[in-house]
Amino acid sequence: MRFIDEIRNSERGIALVTVLLVVALLTTLVTDFIYRSYISSSRAANFRDSARASLLARDGVTLARAGLEELTRKDPFLVMDEGGMVFSKTVAEGLRIDVRATDERSRVSARIAYPLTGVIEPKAHGSYSRLLKAVRISDASLVDALADWIDNDSSPRPWGAEEHHYKALSTPYKPRNNYVESVDELRLVKGYDSEVLNAIGQYVTPYNPDGLININTAPKPVLMSLTDEMTEALSDEIIKHRKGVPFRDRSDVMKVPGFARIGFSLQDRVTTTSSAYRVYSKARSGEVVREVEAVIELNGRVLYWREM
Repeated sequence: MRFIDEIRNSERGIALVTVLLVVALLTTLVTDFIYRSYISSSRAANFRDSARASLLARDGVTLARAGLEELTRKDPFLVMDEGGMVFSKTVAEGLRIDVRATDERSRVSARIAYPLTGVIEPKAHGSYSRLLKAVRISDASLVDALADWIDNDSSPRPWGAEEHHYKALSTPYKPRNNYVESVDELRLVKGYDSEVLNAIGQYVTPYNPDGLININTAPKPVLMSLTDEMTEALSDEIIKHRKGVPFRDRSDVMKVPGFARIGFSLQDRVTTTSSAYRVYSKARSGEVVREVEAVIELNGRVLYWREM
């Protein structure tokens, strides 16, 4: 009898251990299932927010194009300050878009030399050199380095650099031997470090082929790049004038106080309209942020597109 009781007790113990093992196993499985479900739902939410933000940021470029086309249809003589034109809207709870558009003709052309011949483009080269002075960069080698990056010969200018310089770097590469395709590309050119790009990045462009500057939109450093005679005070007069009355013809600059003498020399350097704009579109969905930077032609092509 005692033996039978011991067996029964043993069976109860085994059953208890088995139950405990099953409970422990189920607990582990449930915990793992809950964790996996949480991760999956979080990933799904992040994926959803990422997709929504990306689409909205892209739509911001379309929105900017449509708005600019409508504005210029009504009046092509748009006036902008240095920050450009800004649009912001909360589309829905947790969904917001911020769009900013700037004029590419408010920037100095980076096409300072001709690729095939290496000959200097006088207007762009002069403006580019004066821009560096306007933003207080005294490194004269930057202009030569960019010209060498553009031309397709192998003879460096006095302060420039050709292929042998770039091939000797720790990570070698070749110069473009053509016009730069983006402002960011300047980082590859000798001497163009972060400090230089931070100073001039917002004032230069590869997308101003004839180098004409829009005096309705150009900021002070760009206005000062037009001629050696353009002082800060004269630049301020242009900005003051256009805030009251937009320039509708390049000859209107003659009406600005102080331009009776130098205004005539600016006639072949300025314009009063533009058809190419740089758009910065930033969208937020939940905690996800997506950005698009694009250069667009009104009623035309997309010249540059970068998603971040």
